[in-house]
Amino acid sequence: MAQHVEPYRDAQEHLRAELAWLEAGLLKLLELGGGNPFAQPLIGPRGLVVTAEELFESVEQEDESPLEDWQLYVEDRLGREYEITRSARAAMASGVELPLMRLCMRLGLTVWERRFIVMGLAAEMSRKFEKWYAYFNDDVTCKAPTPDLAFRLLCDAIGEQAAAGALLGGGGTLRSLLLEPEEHYGGSAGGSTRPRLKTAMRLDERTVSYLLQTEALDGRLRGIVDAYEPVDPAELPSLSPDDPFLLSSEGLAAESTASANPLGGENVPYLHLSGPSGGGKRLRLRHLAAARHQRLLVVQLRALPHEADRAAAALSRIVREAALTDAAVCFREEHAVAGSTVVHLEALTAALNQYVRFAARPLICWTSSLLRQPSELPMPLQIGWLYGEIGIPAASLREAFWTAEAGESAKRYDSATWRELADKYRFTPGQIKSAWRQATALAVGRGSELPERAEIEAASRSQFRHRLAQLADRIVPARTWEDLVLAEEPYSLIREACNRFVHRETVYERWGFGRKLPYGKGLSLLFAGLPGTGKTMAAEIIAGELGLELYRIDLSRIVSKYIGETEQRLSELFTEAENSGAILFFDEGDALFGKRTEVKDAHDKYANLEAAYLLQRIEAYDGVSILATNLLQNLDEALIRRMSFIVKFPFPGAAERELIFRAHLPPQAPLSDSLDLAFLASRLEVSGGYIKNIVLAAAFLAAGDLKPIGMEHFVRAAKQELRKMGKILVKENFSPYSDEEREIFG
Repeated sequence: MAQHVEPYRDAQEHLRAELAWLEAGLLKLLELGGGNPFAQPLIGPRGLVVTAEELFESVEQEDESPLEDWQLYVEDRLGREYEITRSARAAMASGVELPLMRLCMRLGLTVWERRFIVMGLAAEMSRKFEKWYAYFNDDVTCKAPTPDLAFRLLCDAIGEQAAAGALLGGGGTLRSLLLEPEEHYGGSAGGSTRPRLKTAMRLDERTVSYLLQTEALDGRLRGIVDAYEPVDPAELPSLSPDDPFLLSSEGLAAESTASANPLGGENVPYLHLSGPSGGGKRLRLRHLAAARHQRLLVVQLRALPHEADRAAAALSRIVREAALTDAAVCFREEHAVAGSTVVHLEALTAALNQYVRFAARPLICWTSSLLRQPSELPMPLQIGWLYGEIGIPAASLREAFWTAEAGESAKRYDSATWRELADKYRFTPGQIKSAWRQATALAVGRGSELPERAEIEAASRSQFRHRLAQLADRIVPARTWEDLVLAEEPYSLIREACNRFVHRETVYERWGFGRKLPYGKGLSLLFAGLPGTGKTMAAEIIAGELGLELYRIDLSRIVSKYIGETEQRLSELFTEAENSGAILFFDEGDALFGKRTEVKDAHDKYANLEAAYLLQRIEAYDGVSILATNLLQNLDEALIRRMSFIVKFPFPGAAERELIFRAHLPPQAPLSDSLDLAFLASRLEVSGGYIKNIVLAAAFLAAGDLKPIGMEHFVRAAKQELRKMGKILVKENFSPYSDEEREIFG
């Protein structure tokens, strides 16, 4: 009949049982020594003064069996350990967490190593053990276990001492993971170095806190590591069932054991995910860890100390944390730049080798904004490499994320709201979450719980993170469709271009056209016309209509005389633009997109390379790009072929010029009754840009005269503008509003 086993109620009861055999051993050692701290049944001298007789005696006793009383204690300890193991297993089977047993199982510790851990933990649980250790070490300053004391107390026979010494060696689990670093072992109070046998060996503070369950994460890793505990996958935000990551990681998601790796053999899974910030890389890894019933430690690389020695110490603690808690490790690399190297690469590689060596179920993950090749990453031996790109989710998923964030409030909006936001803003789930949170804050600021559409739009625009202001000049849209005076054809083309952007998700995703077009999904417009015909205004209006930022490219910051530097700046420009969703406006586009010429020297060769590279980036850009030129015939034919729309801005006729005059006069501006805009439009054959200058100059002249804006002010302003243009003003042209003789300006 099987003997009844009483399981432990908690971890403290289990540790008290372990300390009981330790205390019995110390008492037995004291009894056998008769008050001599160096007396022992196995090895070592027996007094502070060593005599020749004692040396001969120790040689004669070297192969003898332990004292009979000590052997009785050894048998008693083995019996206690057997009962402790039975009760511990029964407790764990009933769901009681016993950290010491869990640690021994995960790390595959031997019986002797478990005894040494109990010996080290005793001093952390009760001060009386410090006194015991100080006595047996014959040193009141040495209140921790030493190898000498451990050999005397924990070895059952002399033959075990060599094996125990190896377990305490530099390459063992105890020294590598569970004890304080070797540099912390030290000299005595006088500063002299202790012999290795007399060196105090303390458990690392994280080992102690894990065994005593006093902290869930090493306090020294706060701010560096985010820990995610194993949860039911159903508790996490759901992923699409056809998500490419889930399909490619089914083997990893299967629960693994300490002796079986999901990839088979000795390969350790190394999973690299790239994609924009907030795209769900960490969420997917949490799903993977949850499927494996495993903890996930996410290491923020930017938070690691800059100093090499401090970084190595932090990585050592991360390895310990992962090994103790059976955790997968993910290194998060934020804002990575192409061509850059991983900081602390050697230290990371060394740490991962340690992790692979000691972890029961190692799983290494690396997330970054860009794809890194295996040669660029810290790569331990015998790994199984897996890569996945986590891009911006499709519009239908973005719509679902918007409605999920809004929750019950989503029903209070128009049904088209979320679809329009999803189509307009190509956001990651993280950006959507942040935008809704910020919109809600704006609503609370005005005393409401529900954000208005304008607040959601404003919060969405604030999600863009980029450095375009360092490479281009931002233009804040101030004009509307009413300000744009154009013939029917170019006006309709611009309207059509805006509609194409608005409905791009419907065509490319919902209707499936995107699967036929691996690239070239962006919207590119070419504006051609004389100066002042409205090209820049049209770009502003498009930006305002689409709710996007507009940046005019400053060629002086892009073009460089040094070979390859122009391409590098263009690459940086488009990378930042992709992060912002902004409209890129290339004014005077022929300076960058001129026709490629026959190669006669090195200058022609590299100029053609710049033009070819720019054409490729324009075609690959998924956003909106606008090129403006005064000379359409000077542009490269390959560029013209790649344009979605070519809009020609004609020189305005008299009727259009009158409308432009009226569009530039604000409603609150005081106007003279004698003002005849139709007359001015028929006499001034200038484009809209010059009309704007004339209207503004006339307003200032009227303000100086303290009068409403009248014809005399417009005539004087026209003179000034025509002088700048080098044109002639004939008095008959403005008669009867000008009685001056013929004047030539310029």
